[in-house]
Amino acid sequence: MSTAIKKQSKDKQILKKHVAAIHIGAKLSLLQRKLVNALLYNAYDGLLTAKEHQISASVLCEMIGFDSNNSAYLKAALKGLMETVVEFDVLEDDGERSWEAMVLLPYAKLKGGVCTYRYEQALAEKLYHPDVYSKINLSVLRDMNSAHALVLYENCYRYVDIAHTPWWDVDVFRKLMSVDQMISYKQFKLLNRAVIQPAMKEVNELSNIQLELETKRKGRTVTGLRFVIRPNAQLSLVGMDAEDDITALPAYKALLAEGISKTLARAWALEHDEQYIFEKLDLASSQAASGKIRSSKAGFLKSAIEEDYHNENAQKKKALEAAQDRKSTREKLERKLEALRTTQREAETSYRWHTAEIIEEAFQRLSEDEREAVTAEFQLSLGSSIYANAFKKGGWKDRLTFPDIKKFWETRGLTLPSPAAWAQKNGSQEPDIIKAQIDELEEQLKQPVKLVKPK
Repeated sequence: MSTAIKKQSKDKQILKKHVAAIHIGAKLSLLQRKLVNALLYNAYDGLLTAKEHQISASVLCEMIGFDSNNSAYLKAALKGLMETVVEFDVLEDDGERSWEAMVLLPYAKLKGGVCTYRYEQALAEKLYHPDVYSKINLSVLRDMNSAHALVLYENCYRYVDIAHTPWWDVDVFRKLMSVDQMISYKQFKLLNRAVIQPAMKEVNELSNIQLELETKRKGRTVTGLRFVIRPNAQLSLVGMDAEDDITALPAYKALLAEGISKTLARAWALEHDEQYIFEKLDLASSQAASGKIRSSKAGFLKSAIEEDYHNENAQKKKALEAAQDRKSTREKLERKLEALRTTQREAETSYRWHTAEIIEEAFQRLSEDEREAVTAEFQLSLGSSIYANAFKKGGWKDRLTFPDIKKFWETRGLTLPSPAAWAQKNGSQEPDIIKAQIDELEEQLKQPVKLVKPK
């Protein structure tokens, strides 16, 4: 498959999303909001019938425009969804409000390059309503750069057919945009300048709609707002169709004919060329005709494609063994990298505690009045309440504020060992050497393992 086809195929996925879900009141990051939409898109056809859903991690990352190499960040985002209580505060068409709350994602797993996840039945039923939905375009969601723009797009696009949103009370709109707890946005002019206008600009530049703000006033105070919605003439015909270059491929259609899901067929079409896929289709057909498939033909085909089944001969076997050797080498590098990172973390912790003990001894030598003054001076230098609260809990051994603690006491004239000096004294590797080794391994692992497919 050509690179051009791979790039074009990213743009045309449409998500039928229940309008209640669009009004989720949970405080989600931009990446988490994109994940919510991509996971729902993948699971939608089997939302009410399947207990678990699966998607290739690389395809998932491609759907949301995320660097698939940063698995730790993806895991953190998924964990964030699992810890999120979703508040469904829905604006009904008759003006009434209904409220519900539930866990957004109760289970998720990443293993072997595959993401497995579940929805609670109550949430699945709420999300699956084909008769009441908004068509949210995943190509637009992937390109959004701010959570405010994404939320605004979701809440406006459901009304595209009537060309405007309903009038929203300003307080209700703040809640929809997840800024209702931010005092700085209580004034409408600040809300408009810092939230509405930047979000509108991004929606108008990146999506298939154009928005225009209208406001209601009572005296000089803005009490309500709505958005006029128009098609974006420049983007409405580009990448907005349900069909694309992938769905037009004969190999993709052949996979669907064998009972393979659309998401899995798309993933394979993106990952493999058509010749490879047709080879596996032919192998599955021949094995089925000879009665050698014990399970289902679709299950055998899945294994054949993902594990590269082929008819054995010396040349093919040698190529497969070479590929397995490369995979084994990569896994060894990954284990070595993880071990180095563990060593680095342990060294940093050991150094921090040793330094904190020196600081604590110096602190205890001060009089009570001096200790109070020094503590107050340091807390004042932190500025942020987050750091100040962390220091109140952890004291001079606090991990979050440790760089500031070290700098503060060195400014007061206290001599503290460098990480390198501490490592030498402790008989461990110097931090710079560990970091250089980590950087070298990370550079090696950036090169993808190229599995040779037998001809």
